[in-house]
Amino acid sequence: ILTNNHVVDGATRITVTFYDGTTVDATLVGTDPDSDLAVVKVNVPPAQLHPISIADSNQLKVGQLSIAIGNPFGLQSTMTVGFISGLGRVLPNISANAVGPSFSIPDIIQTDASINPGNSGGALLDDSGKLIGVTYMIDTSSGSSSGVGFAIPSSIVQQVIPALIKTGHNDHPWL
Repeated sequence: ILTNNHVVDGATRITVTFYDGTTVDATLVGTDPDSDLAVVKVNVPPAQLHPISIADSNQLKVGQLSIAIGNPFGLQSTMTVGFISGLGRVLPNISANAVGPSFSIPDIIQTDASINPGNSGGALLDDSGKLIGVTYMIDTSSGSSSGVGFAIPSSIVQQVIPALIKTGHNDHPWL
């Protein structure tokens, strides 16, 4: 299961709650603080898992519908709808270790679908229900809703997640 690194960073216990209310313990498979992505594993029957298809975030256009699924303010299984309001944003990583080189996440998706505290690590979907990004943060002066939402694009997800599953980490090239 894919989420944000900042959601699981420092956790001593990780639990996953499914849409039907089932809660299970999870183990951390791998993290990438630089892209703020992480993978956790749950021990459930395969029939209980329903992976979603991944769309190519490089094909997105401003004005396309975006759907954010998450747990804002602890309100489970919340869906908000908006539009892609910007593409190609570059944001500093909110969870990266301040020691050493600083990594900024490229090609961030900007959306006006409500992203609030608790949405982190949730899915940003297109109008056909395919993953276009992982909700990341809201830039706001009020602390919620009144601001701009951002998501890590599926193009980065598809690069990082296989490495996290295989080795538990992802090495980013840099100069």
